[in-house]
Amino acid sequence: MSVKLRYGLLLLVLVLSGCSKSWEATKKVGKVLWDPDIPVGKANQQPSEIAITLLAEPDMNPNPDGEPSPVEMQLVYLSEDSRFESMDFDQLDDKPLPDVLGKNYIDHQDYTLTPDQYKPLALLRTSGENRYLGVIVRYSDPNVTEWKKIIRLSGIGRQYYILVHVRANEVELRKEEEE
Repeated sequence: MSVKLRYGLLLLVLVLSGCSKSWEATKKVGKVLWDPDIPVGKANQQPSEIAITLLAEPDMNPNPDGEPSPVEMQLVYLSEDSRFESMDFDQLDDKPLPDVLGKNYIDHQDYTLTPDQYKPLALLRTSGENRYLGVIVRYSDPNVTEWKKIIRLSGIGRQYYILVHVRANEVELRKEEEE
């Protein structure tokens, strides 16, 4: 076999192997363009995902007659926790939540829970700046209840399963985490 033929075959093999890698890359790009929700990059570089479940006890938020009653609640997404930790319940009546929390505030969601209710929420993807999740429950008597709680999150590369458990006179946040 001549030297030119050997080099020609070697060149052909290299070109064909290069084409197959290009084809694989083209297919991957096509999939992402077709479905933009497909994650691109490593799992530890993706936004964190949060699965939240709301659970209300049958005896939650007793009214003056001792009967359970619904509560208004807010899930609050924050970059820092100090203003949330130091806020007073009365501040929430005077100002909107973003004004109370200032630059630490990212977003929030409002819910109404009835006694003995179970409510799984849609899966959330966080931004990289989201470092905390707080919950505010508007009990009928905030002076005798634990009406707020907060937990730390990583905005990137985690999966969280969070239970917001609304009891008679307190709210509990439980977090399970996967990397």
